[in-house]
Amino acid sequence: MDELNLLQSDKITSLRAQVGVEAMPALLDIFKQELQQYIGQIEGVAVSAESREMIARTCHAIKGSAPSFGATLLAEKASEMDAFYKQQQLTDFDKQCDELISLLRRTVFKLEQLQDQLQ
Repeated sequence: MDELNLLQSDKITSLRAQVGVEAMPALLDIFKQELQQYIGQIEGVAVSAESREMIARTCHAIKGSAPSFGATLLAEKASEMDAFYKQQQLTDFDKQCDELISLLRRTVFKLEQLQDQLQ
């Protein structure tokens, strides 16, 4: 995955135009905190029916919020995992968890870089 495309600049520009330059840092911080919360929920969780359901709910939430911030790669991974879960392709679902965590971490890092640029 291309690190440069973790956050699409056109979406960020559009979002900034919608909410205003002043509100942008706070909005990015809310999204970053949301992603950090997801990392905490998923990371190190033993695979079970209950944990899969929790991760699937997390993926569903990510695929809803990530596109608004231009985090298309993250949204695509979450959507893929959501589909695996719904189709009961649990082996494929389980294999994607580490990649989801990695993508969440890298997206958080890019958000931090963007926040630094806005200050």
